[in-house]
Amino acid sequence: MGSTASHSLGKSLPGYVAAALGLAGVLYRAILTALDVPPANSDEGTAGLAALHIGEGRHWPTFFYGQDYMGTFYSYLAAPLIQVLGTHWWVLRLPALAMYAAFLVLVFRLTRTLYTPWFAVFIMAVMAFGSDRVVKDQIIGAGGYSDVATAAAGLMLASALLALQPDKRKMTYAVWGWLAGYIVWTHWLALPYVAAAVLLVTWASRSELTMRRASLAVSGFVLGAAPLIWFNLRSDHPNSFSVLLSLSGATESAAWSDRLHGAVLLGLPLSSGMCAPSRCATWQMWWGPAYLTLLVVAAIIAVVAIRRADAGERRLHAGRLALVAGAAMTLAAYTASSSSATTPIESARYLHYAMVSLPAVLWPLWIGTSSLVGRVGANTSDGKGTPRRSGTGPSRHGVVLAVGCIALTCAIFAGLLVATGQLIAYRPHYAAEADDEQQLLDHLRAGGITHVYSEYWTCNRLAYRSREQVRCAVLDENLAPGFDRYRPYRNQVRQSEQVAYVLPESSAMSDNFARSARPQGVEVVSRHEIAGYQIYLCRQKPERN
Repeated sequence: MGSTASHSLGKSLPGYVAAALGLAGVLYRAILTALDVPPANSDEGTAGLAALHIGEGRHWPTFFYGQDYMGTFYSYLAAPLIQVLGTHWWVLRLPALAMYAAFLVLVFRLTRTLYTPWFAVFIMAVMAFGSDRVVKDQIIGAGGYSDVATAAAGLMLASALLALQPDKRKMTYAVWGWLAGYIVWTHWLALPYVAAAVLLVTWASRSELTMRRASLAVSGFVLGAAPLIWFNLRSDHPNSFSVLLSLSGATESAAWSDRLHGAVLLGLPLSSGMCAPSRCATWQMWWGPAYLTLLVVAAIIAVVAIRRADAGERRLHAGRLALVAGAAMTLAAYTASSSSATTPIESARYLHYAMVSLPAVLWPLWIGTSSLVGRVGANTSDGKGTPRRSGTGPSRHGVVLAVGCIALTCAIFAGLLVATGQLIAYRPHYAAEADDEQQLLDHLRAGGITHVYSEYWTCNRLAYRSREQVRCAVLDENLAPGFDRYRPYRNQVRQSEQVAYVLPESSAMSDNFARSARPQGVEVVSRHEIAGYQIYLCRQKPERN
C-alpha cells in the first residue's frame, strides 16, 4: 500500500510543482498587466480598435487593419471584453494572459511527452521568468504572437502524439490540421513549425496514414485557414503571399555580419529573456553563441539516437529533432531578413516562437547535469504517460562535463533573474509613460478636441483609449500624410474645422512645425506642452468629398 502511494506521488509531484511554477509566472504577468507594464504601442491600439469595431458590429476584419496578412482572431477574442469592461489596456491584454497560461500547459505536456517529467518542471521554471522582450511578446494585446506561439506549441504536441500513437488518435489529425491552418492565417513567421510538424507526422505516420485521417487533417487545415483562403479567392484583394514576401526584407541590402550580430548576439538573448528593456548589454550576449552550440548538440544527439534506436524510440527522438528543426528554421529565416540588421532590438520579437523549442535547446544541459548522479534519460514518457528508460544512457564525459553543464545552467537562471529584475526596476519609467498618456488624453478631452494629427506610434493609442472620441490621422516627420492603418480617420480629420497637431517634443515633426513648415491653410490658435507633447490647436479649411 505504501509503495503504491509512493509511486502515485512520484508520478503526480512533478505536475504539482510545475503547476506552482506556472501559477507564479501567470501571477507575475497579471500584476504587470494591471500596472500597464510594458506600455502599449500603436499596433496594440490598432488591434484594440478592430476589437471595438467587432464588438459594435461595425466591421468584421480578416486581417490586421492596414495590411493583407496577420489574422485578427485575437481581436475577436477581445471584442466582448472591451464591450463589457471598457477600452483599457489591461482589458485588451486579458486574452494574451490566458494564452500564456495555455502555452505553459501545452509546453509542459509537450516536454513531458518527449522528455522526462522533472525536465518538464525545469522548463516551467525557465518559462516563469519574464524579461521585457519576452513579456511584451506574451502579454501585449496586438495578436500574432501570444496566440500563435500557443498554437505552435499545440501543433508540436499534437505532432508528437501522432508520431508516438498514430493509430489511436484519429480526431487529433483534425486538431493538428486546424492549428496548422490557424498559424498560416494568422502569422507566417511561425511557418517553420508548420513545416517541422508536417515532416514529423508524414514520416512517423506514413504506414498508418489512411485516407480518412488525411481527410481529417486537410479539413482541419481548411477550417483554420478559411479566412485567408476566402480573402485570397476574391479578385478585389491583393495576394497575401506576394504582399508578405515584399515586406520580408530578404532581398534588401544588409551585411551578413550585421544580420548575424542582430540575430545571434542580440536576437537570441532578447527573445529568450536574457536582456534589459530595449537593450542588451555586452555581458548578456553570451547566450547567443551558447544557444547555437546547444542547438547543434541537441540535433546531433537526436540524429545519433534515431540511427541507433528501435522503431518506437526512433519516433520519440524524431519528435525531439522536429523541435530542433523548428528553432533552426526560425533563426535562419530571421537572419535572412534585413530586419535582423536594421532593427534588431524591436525585431527580436520575430524569434518569439522559438520558445516552443526551448526544451530541445536545454535538453543537452539536463543530460550533462543528470550524468553527475547517473540519472540520464530516466522516466522518459512514451506518450501514454507510462515511464520508460531512454536509450541515452549515463553520460561518459565525466565530472568535468557535468560540472560545466551545472555552471551553464546556473548562469542561465542568473541571467533570467537579472533580466527579470531589470524589467521590474524599469517599471517606474513605464508607469511615467502611462501617466503621460492619461494626461494627454485628459487634456484633449477637456479641450473638446476630437480630431488630431500625430505620429504613427501615438495615433491609434489615442483612438482606442478614448473609444474613438479622438480620431487621429498619421503624419510623417515632414508633416506629410503618413501610414494610417485605419483609413477613415484621415478623411474625418481633414473634414474638421478644428484640429490639433499632437507632436512629440524634441522630434523632427515638432521642429518642422515650429519653423512654420506646416500645411497651407492651417492657422494656429493656441499652443500647449503636455506630457512630452507640443499641442497646437489649429483652424483649418475642411476638405469636402
